[in-house]
Amino acid sequence: MNSRIARLLLRLYPRAWRERYGAEFAALLESGHGGVPTSARTLVRTVSNVIWSALGERVFPTVGGNMEQSRFQSWCVRAPWAMFGLAPFVLLMVAYGVACVILWSGWKMFLPGADTPFVPIDGFAIFYFQAGRLLYFTAPILIGWAVALVAGRQRLKAFWPAVGWVLIALIGGTVQVHTSRPAVPAGAGHVSIGFNLGSSGQAIPDRLLHALAILSLTVLPYLVWRLLNARRTLSA
Repeated sequence: MNSRIARLLLRLYPRAWRERYGAEFAALLESGHGGVPTSARTLVRTVSNVIWSALGERVFPTVGGNMEQSRFQSWCVRAPWAMFGLAPFVLLMVAYGVACVILWSGWKMFLPGADTPFVPIDGFAIFYFQAGRLLYFTAPILIGWAVALVAGRQRLKAFWPAVGWVLIALIGGTVQVHTSRPAVPAGAGHVSIGFNLGSSGQAIPDRLLHALAILSLTVLPYLVWRLLNARRTLSA
């Protein structure tokens, strides 16, 4: 592997990890020894493995760990329902709440008196509203990936992470933003979220398909990680 790429990948790891293993790891990447692939065909897989490992090391450090890390691991084992059910639910509600605040404040600043914030806009308002939309649509995916990362690093069985993924998918597939017109002219309307599977024959399959898409995207990193681990075990 090119030395510049190896150094860039090394910088993804925490400082404590780099100080202890950095020189050896960089040499391993550059030389291609130790089973590290160096051909162009496998370079992408190598980089993705390193990025995944570095991300896990930053979230759950194996070097320079502390008591808080041990407590976190203990909670994953003793109360998996809280770590993989309650915590993702709370995080998702917070993300949706922030997205609603962005929508409401943008409505107040850029569209005073408008009956709805879902109207054509231009200028800086586009970026402002898009920030809220981005958070709204990506929050289930990002939280699902966090669940996958925790489950992978803690080497937990898939049952409780699967509960979290299904919960996230159902919430993301059925959530709806509700807006009501301003009570007074030039005032800001009301923005809230609700959950609705749909009442029409077409709406229900669409929402279930949306939930299935979220579930697929959130589970994918965990499945890839398990597959790579299985391949490394077989090749060892």
